[in-house]
Order: sequence, then structure tokens, then C-alpha cells
Amino acid sequence: MVKNKIGIGILFLATLLVGMALMPAASAQKESSNVTYSLGMISEKQAEEVASYSIKEISGSVPNFEDWEDATVKLSTVYYDLDGKISAYSYNIIENKQQAGYIFISATKDNYPVLEFSKGKIPNEIPEYTTRSKSLAQERANKIKLESNDKEELTIGRMKPLYLGPTFYYAEYALIDTEGKAKEKVIVDLPFSTIVDFNKSNVSIPVNEEDCLFNNTYLQQQQEIRTQNSNIQWTVLEKEMANSSSYSTSSSSKTISGVPKYGWLCGCSPTASGMVLGYWASHGYSYLITGPDLVRELATAMGTEWPGNGATWPWAIDDGIETVCNNHGYNNFDASNDIYVSWSEVKTEVNADKPFVLSMLNGGTGNGYTQPYGDHSVTCVGYYDGSSDYVYIHDTWDTSNKHYLTFGSWTGAMATWVRP
Repeated sequence: MVKNKIGIGILFLATLLVGMALMPAASAQKESSNVTYSLGMISEKQAEEVASYSIKEISGSVPNFEDWEDATVKLSTVYYDLDGKISAYSYNIIENKQQAGYIFISATKDNYPVLEFSKGKIPNEIPEYTTRSKSLAQERANKIKLESNDKEELTIGRMKPLYLGPTFYYAEYALIDTEGKAKEKVIVDLPFSTIVDFNKSNVSIPVNEEDCLFNNTYLQQQQEIRTQNSNIQWTVLEKEMANSSSYSTSSSSKTISGVPKYGWLCGCSPTASGMVLGYWASHGYSYLITGPDLVRELATAMGTEWPGNGATWPWAIDDGIETVCNNHGYNNFDASNDIYVSWSEVKTEVNADKPFVLSMLNGGTGNGYTQPYGDHSVTCVGYYDGSSDYVYIHDTWDTSNKHYLTFGSWTGAMATWVRP
């Protein structure tokens, strides 16, 4: 996966912030063997009901998920945040006694009800991820033993699964000494098999924070918007579940037809932009070239690091698109970047049959994948508006299918509108 160049310091900052920003606002406390759920928290029973309802809705509205209509859900994992509070639940989708996918449900109303769904496997159920994470924890224990004077033996505690938001799947292990006390905690990023330290200050913020695309202020604003939208979605969902025997009675969806699917070339931003202009080439702007030649021209116009890692400064995307359009005699195209992309804007643009580029910071996992998008540009070609909201995308990874991603399953996002 090739990342957009959004600023290394801010990427580190976002990684630290998401552990705080997506924490539940209300705490859950254990009493004896039971869990008491405070205001705003979702119990395991409630989450299972939401999961069961949601897969019915998905099967009846999202293409390629029709086989979930008669499926059931089975709890896989209860996830926690860095403070030990429950953050999410994951459920395996069972069809004909076989695992047919999974769905993540938030444990707090400060986040969207459905966080993710896919036909893949839950990250902490993928053996190579868990085996590697435990191996890294053991390596850390061995290192502590070598560095300590008393050469004490440390044992690895049971894995504690952490979910801090889309793309943030972790395994936490306690390193236990001979007296049974936890000497240290090791947290491993499951998909990327690396040990992370949330207590270490490795944040490098540029001198002028206003020059950053996704700065601290922006991330805080996005979390406030996320919380407001999430509370609204929970209210709508609970009303539908209580008052309707059908599913998603007020849902709507739209897909823009005729948007090409290009595989990654030169970089994700020029590739995603190429699909947008490739659409317009067949919709009245025939002087625009298409395919690999178009993507290469866009990469040059955007200053993409190619040959190289394919990184593109996000704020160069709109200018690059306009430059290429001008090169082919179309000076009427208006491309503009918007870092405050809203759900209403997504629907307005798609309803007007105008595909656009969506550049994500820490993007979530699209259906059919176990690897999150991370820092990646895709082409938005549609939406589903129901009790949960999804964007339909051409993601540059798959040239055969469109994919689905929960709206807002990212730390930050920028839309590049392209309007002739």
C-alpha cells in the first residue's frame, strides 16, 4: 500500500490522537461477574441485536451481500481501548454453518453503529497476525531479561484485543514477572506486525500548524462532527428496530454508472483522479485521454513521486486535474479540495452524477479486505443512505469490483470535487 504524503509528523500525531478521540465518553465498570453499562454505552446484547438487524439491511440493499439474508451472528471478540473500556464488538456472520464474513458494532454511541463489515476474516482471528504479535511480545520480554540485572523471567499474558478505530487493531500483552505482577505492557499493531508505544512522545508537529492538511484543530473538529452524526444514527437505528418489521424503510442508494476501474499506477491519487477524468472522457469530453497515459500525465501534473513511492501532496490533486484538463482544451473544469467533506455533499455530488476523489487519513477496511486502506486516495462512485451510511468506491486495488466503506471510517478525509 502506498501512502499519500500528508506529513509524517501529523501521521504520528493522528495515531496517538485516535487512541484518545475515539474512546467512549462514559465508562463501564464491572460489578462481580457482570458489567454495568453507563449512559451512552452499548451492551453486548444490544450490539448483537444491532448486528443481526444490520446484516439483514445490508443483504437487502448492498450488492453481493444477498447471501447474508438468512445468516446469523456470533460474537467473536469484545474490544477495549487504552483505558480498558469496551470500545467495540465484532461478530462473525454465519451462513449454512460457515463463516461468511464479519461485522463490527460500536460499544458507544459516540461512534457509528456499524463500524465495519466485510466478507473477510476478523484481524485478530487471522493466525499469522496473532502468532506474529505474540512472537514480538516474547522478543520484548527476552530483551528486558537481557537488559535487567537479575535476569528475571517474564511470561506473556493472554492477548487483550484493542480497537481504537478503523485501521487500529492491536493486541495487548502483559509481561508478567515471577511474582505474578505485570511489569510492562506490550501493544502490537496486528496488520502491520509492529510494536507501538502510545506513551512515547514521537510527535513532530511542523512549526506552522496551519500549513498542515490534517492538523490538531481539524482532527478535534472531525471528532465533534463524528460524535454528533453518530448520535443521530443511533437514534434513527433504534427507532427503526423498535417500530418496523422491515429493514431500512427510509434508505436510499445511488451508483454512478460508467466510471472506469483503473489499477494502481504511479500513485493512488493520480489513479483515482484518472478514473474521474476517464468517466468525463466518455461523457462529452472526448479529447481527454484515458487509461495509463492519463494516469501518468496526472502524476506529472501533481508532482507525484514517480518513479518512486507514488506519494502525492493532497493539495496538489485539484491543480493537477485542472492542468491535465487544460492540456486537452478544457479550461472549464473546476477541481477543488474540501477537507470538511460531509455526508450531504457526498449525496449531492453522486446524485448529480459527478464522481470525485476521496483521500483518506487512516482509512478503514473496505468490504472483502483484511488490510485497511490507511492513507489512500480512492474514487467515490456512489452511496448507501440508511440506518448506517456507506460510500461506494473504486479503490485502485481491484479492477473488477466496487467496494463499500462506512462513511467516516477514517481519522480525516479530503474530497476533491471535479465539476465541468
